[in-house]
Amino acid sequence: MWGMCGRFSLGSDPARLAVELDAVDRATDPPPGLWPDTGPRAPRFNIAPTTPISVLAAGGDVPHERVLHAMRWGLVPSWSRDTARLPNLFNARVETASTKPAFRAAVARRHCVVPMGGWYEWVPGEPAAPGGKPGPKQPFHMSLPGDAGLLMAGLWERRRDPEVPDRTQLSCTILTTEALGPLRRVHDRMPLVVDPSVLDDWLDPSVIGDPRALVDGAGGDLAQWAESVEIQPVSRAVSNVRNDGPELVRPIDQGGDGGGPDAAGEPTLF
Repeated sequence: MWGMCGRFSLGSDPARLAVELDAVDRATDPPPGLWPDTGPRAPRFNIAPTTPISVLAAGGDVPHERVLHAMRWGLVPSWSRDTARLPNLFNARVETASTKPAFRAAVARRHCVVPMGGWYEWVPGEPAAPGGKPGPKQPFHMSLPGDAGLLMAGLWERRRDPEVPDRTQLSCTILTTEALGPLRRVHDRMPLVVDPSVLDDWLDPSVIGDPRALVDGAGGDLAQWAESVEIQPVSRAVSNVRNDGPELVRPIDQGGDGGGPDAAGEPTLF
């Protein structure tokens, strides 16, 4: 299967997210000494790895305070020294994250959530003839009905820049799990959702230390959530990371060529 959860959409800016999530906004204008040093652009409908994104974590000026940060999407381990060849760890498997050197420290100490409106997957088309090559890949956008947003489980890391000693880089990865229900039709993996009822518990590793607890029912029935996700074919224009705009999340008629939207639905906002 193709690499999963490598693009997503988010219609809200950091200031709005901070209000909705009852968090301190440090993403709009990151404090001096942090990298990324500029806030994420918003709204965006074609967010790709290495992009600065809005990420919710704990650890503000008071206990249990929620803070919205700007972070690089693609976790960079604290021990990574080669600035010219940073890893692009934008996903981590929930089953193995605690055993991987790149993620072990974050599993133990730094949990986060990545707000999104929806995410994209690409499904190869049917071959023109039996046994032939697959047809062009069709992108799909997964989101909740209406304007409900998504909170995806993640891990984050801080790293001192070896070339700029007084600068700390913040980065994150999105946890994935085995796809359930209808989502299996588009990929064998799916991002791991965090139910709002356990948001603070997840952000505090002393409460939910093992990410697999989210799969095992912490905060709700994951299979039932998967059944509620809407899976919509969208324009192939999203395949080009240079393209952006609300038209990318609008459903199309698959009877066409997938080149453009034919529905006037509003973009999903958090």
